[in-house]
Amino acid sequence: MRIHIVYIAVWVLMISILIQPISWSANDNWMNLPFIKKDIETGFSNGGWEADRYRNMETLGAHKSIVIADLKGPGIIRHIHTTRHYQRPISTRGVVLLITFDGAEEPAVQCPLGDFFGDGCNGKSMHFSTPLIECAPGSYNTYIPMPFRISAKVILRNDTDIKLDNYSYVEWEPLTEWNPELGYFHATYQRRIFQLADDTHETFFHTKGSGHLVGRQFTVATDEPLFKNFHFVMEGNNEVDIDGYERRLDYLGSEDSFTFSWGFQCTFAGCHAGMPLVRTGDLNLLSIYRFHDHMPIRFTKELKWSINWKYEFWKTPQWLTPIRQRKQEDGCWVDYASVFYWYQDTPAGFKHRPIESLDQRIKDLLKSSKTKTETEVSSR
Repeated sequence: MRIHIVYIAVWVLMISILIQPISWSANDNWMNLPFIKKDIETGFSNGGWEADRYRNMETLGAHKSIVIADLKGPGIIRHIHTTRHYQRPISTRGVVLLITFDGAEEPAVQCPLGDFFGDGCNGKSMHFSTPLIECAPGSYNTYIPMPFRISAKVILRNDTDIKLDNYSYVEWEPLTEWNPELGYFHATYQRRIFQLADDTHETFFHTKGSGHLVGRQFTVATDEPLFKNFHFVMEGNNEVDIDGYERRLDYLGSEDSFTFSWGFQCTFAGCHAGMPLVRTGDLNLLSIYRFHDHMPIRFTKELKWSINWKYEFWKTPQWLTPIRQRKQEDGCWVDYASVFYWYQDTPAGFKHRPIESLDQRIKDLLKSSKTKTETEVSSR
């Protein structure tokens, strides 16, 4: 009899958990959809378009910034939609996405538009969709939840000499009250050009504070013949230092850290990881993403992400000797453009690295490993 009572109590508890309304949290998902919430309105903001019924709307002119949404909180951005602009070689990275929360001087998000949405190498990625970002036919979408306590401002900055046809909108919801456990979404872009050899150890991201990392996106380019098909580039332990604990996470090779094995073989688009661009030849181009929404990487003081190639091929001189020689010959250059996505307990405080000038930003490769003669031969 007692056993039956215990079973009944457990079932009652489970059912009560399942049927009770679920307030927003970091694990917000489709389970909220059946609940009818009469006290929540749908917020909406348009921007960018000047035709049809929107003739007085601010447009994305040359060297101009426009505000897509200027919201008062507490609230949460649920969806941002924006155009993929024509003249892609210049517009994909020529437009910068900026998002500021609670009136902070420093934006929480600062990324070239294409890089934020995983459209690597100036708009060359295939179409793909994940629960968080989407590179769709003709448009970009993000469904990353972005809560804010006081205000949120979504801005597009056009750094090009071209007036771009743009239509964007933001869908958001007000929150009945601010939950201090909520974090502010951040994303940062940086580009690193370095000679890759057996002594390379590069830091790609470092932030201080409290929060959790939810994803990253890399665009990699190289014309080094030794790195064809991304050989050696795909290696390197991905080391994540958390709160002073070195190598708290230690992924074997970049390909495995992005959930793949045996290199970057072909295009693939998954919910949590993908390779929307893989191109090999005289110029090797790669775009890869991974999201940790299944289990964010949490930190309370600081987080640092680096890639360490020092332990690769240390017993195989047939590889190390030519790599060291090519480095001495001014070869072995690789070009990494990265975006890291994370939540932090403050709306500001992260200092973004300056984005390079437009003429540099739109190039697939900033530093060639080939000699002038080799470059002339490969271009014929």
